[in-house]
Amino acid sequence: MKRYSVKQQQLRSRSAFSLVELLVVIMIIAILIALIVPALNGVRRRAQVAEVTAEINKIDAAITQFKSDFGVEPPSNIVIPAVGDPWDAQSRSKVRSIWPQFNFTTNGGFGNAAALHMNGAECLAFFLGGVPQVTATSRTVIGFSKNPALPWTAAGTNRIGPFLEFEGARLIDLDGDGLLEYTDPIPDQRTPILYIASQGKNYNRMNDAAQADDFDVHGTPTNPLDMTSIYFDAANRPINPNGYQLISPGFDGTYGAGGVYLNGDELTGVRTVEADNITNFANGQLKAQ
Repeated sequence: MKRYSVKQQQLRSRSAFSLVELLVVIMIIAILIALIVPALNGVRRRAQVAEVTAEINKIDAAITQFKSDFGVEPPSNIVIPAVGDPWDAQSRSKVRSIWPQFNFTTNGGFGNAAALHMNGAECLAFFLGGVPQVTATSRTVIGFSKNPALPWTAAGTNRIGPFLEFEGARLIDLDGDGLLEYTDPIPDQRTPILYIASQGKNYNRMNDAAQADDFDVHGTPTNPLDMTSIYFDAANRPINPNGYQLISPGFDGTYGAGGVYLNGDELTGVRTVEADNITNFANGQLKAQ
């Protein structure tokens, strides 16, 4: 009969973990996961904020180039009537400041059969991208014709722009009117970057048709995308009073109401919805007070 020494028996008995030891190991692993996963998520979130901030900087540079070429910054609301219908004075003035020879009879070659109300998000994509090209499988922008009377025609290859390198997958059309909006690089983002311009003198929420096209981004009662105000400083002065505000809705896809933004680094009150907004006037995300 084969016999085992005491030492051999002890080694044999220690060849497997006890239930208590297994539970301790599992608990240690769970604690490590609980510590590591939030840290990794934080690193990923900060990287995404940095990516959106870099995108906003690119948009700033594109707006600067647009102004260099046309003498003015893009407007942030325009009403384009159906071809043959009269233009409102405000929209006509904005277009003429960019293209003095614009042919209003043909809407600069755009040829739209129905009136289009271009909000701030749509203005950003249109004026920096140019004429939209939309098919069942793709969305792109092709810049503007260099024909000063027909800059919005899609015909011809002698063109200017786009001023920004748009990623087709981030061009969306929330209301299906053929005018595109552009989202930030946050994965699965479906709310566009909002552009609100002072038009060089003041921020005007309404256009001549009494429509809030700067702020209106086609929200719904369950997903309120529309802002009610631009951002102001502690003295109730608009931030970038002679320029514009670019606002990414951040990770929650919702802008919030806007309003006072204190000392360049804090929101007043409990405004967690917009605390994650990323803008061209704050370093990274806005912060709730």
